[in-house]
Amino acid sequence: MTRIFTKEHRKKISDSRKMLKEKGWVPYNKGLKTKDRKNGRELLLKNMAWHIRFDVSVEWLSQFEDIEKLKFLNRCISKRKDRFKVDTKWYMEYILRFYNDEQFNKIYSKWIGTGNSYLRPTIDHINPKSNGGNNAINNLQFLTWFENRAKNDMPMVVWQKLKENIKYYLI
Repeated sequence: MTRIFTKEHRKKISDSRKMLKEKGWVPYNKGLKTKDRKNGRELLLKNMAWHIRFDVSVEWLSQFEDIEKLKFLNRCISKRKDRFKVDTKWYMEYILRFYNDEQFNKIYSKWIGTGNSYLRPTIDHINPKSNGGNNAINNLQFLTWFENRAKNDMPMVVWQKLKENIKYYLI
């Protein structure tokens, strides 16, 4: 089925493409040098730098070896309705902190490729926002989806104590 666009719609498309070209955007397969087309990693990083809402360079992103893990960390803070209204400095601290974080990597490694949604890493506020916590990097940690749901709005101290005595609460 062939779509017929109105003149108005075609003009909007043309105007938006002009605006994108002014910002330096080119379609992924056009205007790139041959070596860029062959280098998939570089292309992925350029695409990521273009699409994330933070002003970071491809060079900065290239320090991270595992692009899939980097994309996952991005999704954890991007698909939240106004939950993480943060700036580029915060974003860079977040990535630097959690990309190599032992707890995050343990959960991520256990989850990746399993398809088990209960194991998926999720951001948790150590001191919950409902108890006055905030989005400061030192107030964030990663827990499995299951553990995060069970912890709910408990402060970490209370949750640790409950975990130590979990059998008491199970019938």
